[in-house]
Amino acid sequence: MVKNYKELALRDRNKFIENGADAGFFEWLGSKGTNYSCYEEYLKGRTEQQMINVDISNIRTIVYALQCPFTFKYFYWTLLVFILHKFNFKKPVMKLILCHYIFRTLGDICNQLGGLYNNYYSTQIHYPKGLPPTYECKNNAMHPFKWFISRQVSTVLWYVGEIFGDWYPLLRTKAVVKNNKLIWFVYGTCGIFNFSKILLIILHVLHSPTKLYNDRGAYDDDNSTHFYSLYYINQFSIIIASVIYDISVYFVLKRTICKNNKFELGFLKKFKNLSEYRILISSLFSIIFLPIISVVIIIKYYVLNDDNYRALDFNFETTRIMITGVQYYMIFIDQILLICYKDQSSYINSNSSSNILNYSNGILNKSQEIKCQSSIESSDTLKYNDYHNYYSNPNNNIFLNSKINNINNENGNINSSYYYEMLNLEKQA
Repeated sequence: MVKNYKELALRDRNKFIENGADAGFFEWLGSKGTNYSCYEEYLKGRTEQQMINVDISNIRTIVYALQCPFTFKYFYWTLLVFILHKFNFKKPVMKLILCHYIFRTLGDICNQLGGLYNNYYSTQIHYPKGLPPTYECKNNAMHPFKWFISRQVSTVLWYVGEIFGDWYPLLRTKAVVKNNKLIWFVYGTCGIFNFSKILLIILHVLHSPTKLYNDRGAYDDDNSTHFYSLYYINQFSIIIASVIYDISVYFVLKRTICKNNKFELGFLKKFKNLSEYRILISSLFSIIFLPIISVVIIIKYYVLNDDNYRALDFNFETTRIMITGVQYYMIFIDQILLICYKDQSSYINSNSSSNILNYSNGILNKSQEIKCQSSIESSDTLKYNDYHNYYSNPNNNIFLNSKINNINNENGNINSSYYYEMLNLEKQA
């Protein structure tokens, strides 16, 4: 047991906001609780080893925060794309991916640092039916600074990073669509999608840490219920806006590109060769799981607003994160396939050029053989002259030009003008 717990408690006496005392924003962030007596009881029941474990836990939290740039779930995907692009951050796509990585990683760091403020000493009030309310201590209540750094700041950073990632389909569509009317349709749906996330940021910013606790020093459950009700409604609107955005991108690409490409490809080759099909997969994935999330949001909204079921832990946040994460994985998959296609195309074109050169050399060698034969067989001189002049004259070399065109056409059937535009974007960037 801690022998000098009263002395330790007195050091932090001025950090408690009790009895609804008027306190400013920074006073709330630096506070340790709303019930000083609960803090004394907490220290009284702690051992020396437990106090040391708190310090070890804080050090561990800081180390984990420093690891966040490397434990970020898209880190290795991001690093792979950076390597394939040779760290050329002058390209718009590279700038977009870099901003996506930086902001979301900073959000993870802030969220991890919130673990330094796991304890907050407040009053918990119970309201049994037909009986007067009862009071008890709660030592792990939401710390105002933890709310500020792990909910407000982290949310701003996370969703700003997501917005950068959300621009990727727009950037790709703009590269190939020349119809301004169609591209403005994509701009509009992208703006709606981004605005739905900005609303969620505003929702978190308006839920100030100064309003987390009521005048009795207890966590304000009614205010929290109202916040999370709006939160789930906002998340539902984000999912709908995401699906609309993905569908708009797909149909604009299909209307402007697919009608000009009549070649038949299997599903896997379409997924490999065409970005619009990868966007379609992302959209279909969201559409499939949208009904599940819709049901969850409706039930969660009902549970939050019913006092009898409010304590139920009806949460499918992992499923929501999985659905929203698919479109960001598609960014890296699309970039990797584009670069692989570029290398493959260069290899095919190199082989085609070698074949054409070898074919031309074969014709010239053949003409030299005929020339040698003509010196012996004078009767065949006219035949050689016709043959040699025919292939020496560029205007009459129809056969060679036809062969070259056939090789180019075969390559063209494999690829589409879509990828030609995509690669042009990479070169221009």
